Amino acid sequence: MRKRRSSGRVTLQDVADYVGVGVMTVSRVMRTPELVSDKVRSEVEKAARALGYEASAPAAELAASPQQRVTLQDVARHAGVGQMTASRALRDPSQVSEVSLRKVEQAVRELGYVTNQAAAALASQQSHTVAVLYPFQHDRASTRFVQALQHTLSNQPFQLIMACHEYHQYGETPLVEKLLQHRPSALVLFAAQLSPKTCEMLESSEVVTVNVCGAGQFSADLTLNIAFSDAAERLTRTLLEKGYRRIAFIGAQTDNRLHKQQLNGWHRAMLAHYQNADLMITVPDAPSLQFGRFALGQLLQNQPDLDAIICSHEEIAIGVLAECQRRLLKVPYDMAVACLDGSTDCDHTFPSLTSMRLNYEKLGQQVGQRLMAMLDDAPQPLEEQIKFAFEPGDSS
Repeated sequence: MRKRRSSGRVTLQDVADYVGVGVMTVSRVMRTPELVSDKVRSEVEKAARALGYEASAPAAELAASPQQRVTLQDVARHAGVGQMTASRALRDPSQVSEVSLRKVEQAVRELGYVTNQAAAALASQQSHTVAVLYPFQHDRASTRFVQALQHTLSNQPFQLIMACHEYHQYGETPLVEKLLQHRPSALVLFAAQLSPKTCEMLESSEVVTVNVCGAGQFSADLTLNIAFSDAAERLTRTLLEKGYRRIAFIGAQTDNRLHKQQLNGWHRAMLAHYQNADLMITVPDAPSLQFGRFALGQLLQNQPDLDAIICSHEEIAIGVLAECQRRLLKVPYDMAVACLDGSTDCDHTFPSLTSMRLNYEKLGQQVGQRLMAMLDDAPQPLEEQIKFAFEPGDSS
């Protein structure tokens, strides 16, 4: 054993030098002795007694497990308010109502919460962030939703950090992990696939979460389900009621859960009217005009008397219209064409496209507004269903 240094107060370093081990080993013996071998623990304890080492109470408290300390999240949960409201009440009481302020102050007294001044100083220099996970940068629905969400949050001290999951279920987990490392105030998931591991991570994060048309495997603070299956069934029934019988389905990105719902809705309506539900061409790739032209040609080879087409995306439907014109097929007399998940662009085709539409700009704005309200108050889990609107056009 080494001789200890002749200085004032006995420190952990003195004990470590005396025994001939690292200071971290000595610290573990003092805090979590079960993690150290019996031999080392015995030597450290003997050295501490021989040197007269006494643990510093403040240092011991700081070294204690973070789980034993009262956090701002604990205060917010105890007071029944959002974490942002609790933070504002402690930093700038003028920004919260008197009722919320009294709840937070009472929770602080009852829990014995002590403000971390270093963390508070750091937080005051940073902007709050909202993390967003969405499918593709060039996806029309994603782009319009995210732009509207960003515009709504720009009026508040919030910044967006974004990542694209590209409909890869197991590729989402590392993306969500990276987004959570930024410690966002909230996380918005748009059309997410959500693997079990991702759901487990979200459940334990305690971040305010909004799940828009994503998988429902976990309890988000706000869940908005978009009725893709209902839209496809309604559109198919509309064409059937107009007298069309041989209605085919052309779909893209059908390897993900959301667009499978479109196919299921079409299939259900066709079978309910005792019609052939085998007239379909689907691919896992992104939608395109080229695919619409190709798919129509393939369907006409197998079913020359085809009289209607339902497309999963408007890009495909526009391609079908172009191929109909090339083949001198009159729309809607020789062939009816309609699309799911359309936009106002459908009004500018010739003929105008019959479509099911959802205003993604309005949806993004509403999510932003409701997110601000949830961050100010403790959110209660809420689930809603959003339906498409039917917009008739001259193509059917």
